[in-house]
Amino acid sequence: MVVDPSEFISFGDWFWEAIVPFLLTIVTLLVGGLVFWFVQLAVRRHPRVAVDIIGRTLHNSIFRDLPSTSLRRIFAMARLAIHEALRSRVLVIFAIFVVLLLFGGWFLDVENDHPARLYLTFVLSSTSYLIIALAMFLSAFSLPNDIKNRTIYTITTKPVRSHEIFMGRVIGFAAVGTILLLMMGTISYMFVWRGLDHTHTIDVADLNYDSDRKEWTGRTSFDRHHFHDVIISNETKRGIAMTSKGHQHEITVLGEGTDVQFEVGPPVGDLLARVPVYGELSFLDRYGNQAESGLNVGKSWGYRTYIEGNTLNTAIWKFGDQATNQITSATFPDEKIPLEMDLRVFRTNRGDIESKIRGEVILMSTDPIAKVQESLPINFEATEFATLRIDIPFSDVKYLDPISAKPISVDVFNDLIVNGELKVGIRCKEHAQFFGMARADLYLRGPDQSFIINFAKSYVGIWMQMLLVTLFGVLFSTFLNGIISLKATLAIIVLGTFAGFITAIQTNDVSTGGGPIEALVRGVTQQGAETELNVSDGARDVIEVLDGAYLWTMNVVSQIAPRYPEFNTADKVAFGYDISMDLLLRHLTVTLGYFMVISIIGTLILRSREVAA
Repeated sequence: MVVDPSEFISFGDWFWEAIVPFLLTIVTLLVGGLVFWFVQLAVRRHPRVAVDIIGRTLHNSIFRDLPSTSLRRIFAMARLAIHEALRSRVLVIFAIFVVLLLFGGWFLDVENDHPARLYLTFVLSSTSYLIIALAMFLSAFSLPNDIKNRTIYTITTKPVRSHEIFMGRVIGFAAVGTILLLMMGTISYMFVWRGLDHTHTIDVADLNYDSDRKEWTGRTSFDRHHFHDVIISNETKRGIAMTSKGHQHEITVLGEGTDVQFEVGPPVGDLLARVPVYGELSFLDRYGNQAESGLNVGKSWGYRTYIEGNTLNTAIWKFGDQATNQITSATFPDEKIPLEMDLRVFRTNRGDIESKIRGEVILMSTDPIAKVQESLPINFEATEFATLRIDIPFSDVKYLDPISAKPISVDVFNDLIVNGELKVGIRCKEHAQFFGMARADLYLRGPDQSFIINFAKSYVGIWMQMLLVTLFGVLFSTFLNGIISLKATLAIIVLGTFAGFITAIQTNDVSTGGGPIEALVRGVTQQGAETELNVSDGARDVIEVLDGAYLWTMNVVSQIAPRYPEFNTADKVAFGYDISMDLLLRHLTVTLGYFMVISIIGTLILRSREVAA
């Protein structure tokens, strides 16, 4: 799974790094809103009248309306918005969602190697698209319809302030969306649980008994398009159906002798919320010297770099921090080092594509003068697109004594872990093969968290997206008609989603052939993107100016718009990773900031519209 580098930063560090650009964004939004407000009034009436209206509106809003805010009136407006939403038959969205689940199970690939990932991605994506569409339509058409039907004038003749109308609308529509999300989340969890729940049977005749090891081995029955290899101990009366399709089953032995039976439990390991403890990644080159990064094997995506097999080329992760995140005995309560890795394999010769590539783990000390600098290698085998779990017992950690040249046991906490820090190195052992990795591809696995709570966290992310869409929809509806408000809200979603791509286009990092105007000219005149544009100098200057102004405007708006994909944590849930509280707090902080700023701008625009009316 791809992890954004910003997720390695704690909430506190992120907050102090983000506060300055965040305040600049707020100032930009407020100033931009005031400028747009002035232009709108100046065109409709007169610049001098616009200044007078803006001045009086700001004065009355700050010194008269704000101190007179009534929660009772806000909730009355929210209740009105809820009734309006119910009249709009919003429950149709829930019905559509239920129908999707009913028929979606027919078309999901039940033979997929990771069915849990497939089910979770389906329900979370469906929920997100439907709830965002609902928020767009409710928020964009609400105020324009009230103004068109003149019901807004009945409200404004009462002692109801503009900010109370705006806040009431947002809170009412958010409440409707929240109730729908709770219903959809409950149904989604039941759908996933029912879709993954299954069991197998074991026939004694299909098992082989090893009297020396006192174990049964064999296979389970073929159910849900798969079976499991099993190992069952006759001494402990317990066994396990080995991992298959991302899960396994626990087996209990019932009875004795000829009456022995095997009870297979429900699937375990499908629905996880593993807690990764990430380290800092560095590299050694093929000669064992410090390197700035790993190797580039020619892939255009630079998220991962590679190490060469059968050399000293090493990827090293340093875990622990002397100040905040020290490794202690509580980190490894079972006296095992729980490592998980998701390495990529790059092959330079032909062979069995499904074969595993041998590698080794080396535990290293961070103290250059420590008695034990590194442990003896611990072997493993890696394959493509599979998470590998390695539990390293302390008793298996040894080092080569330089005097006797014999392996000697290592006291992990006294010999290797120094000041709460530990290094873990990875090497590839096979010639002409490469391991690819990013910082998040190897981690220490902490105690798992509750999957249900993690599932709920993902729905909180969807809820925040819904709230942001509602805010912009109500904002645009204060001065635009319903259709234009809907288009403007959709434009903000698109710009926020593709903000990075838009910036890259402006800086020519991902495209050739100029901006959209130049691309249109090239398309009409059938000129290739790599060739120089064959037009006159004057036409070229005009095209460049238009493209520059257009792309600059798009880039500015996209930078102001919320980054909706950052709120989408479906991948984390689907791949079985816990959504950290740092990430959740970061998203909540951003949502709160937009809520405050857009509420102010929307209130001022709505008040000016009332004055103009």
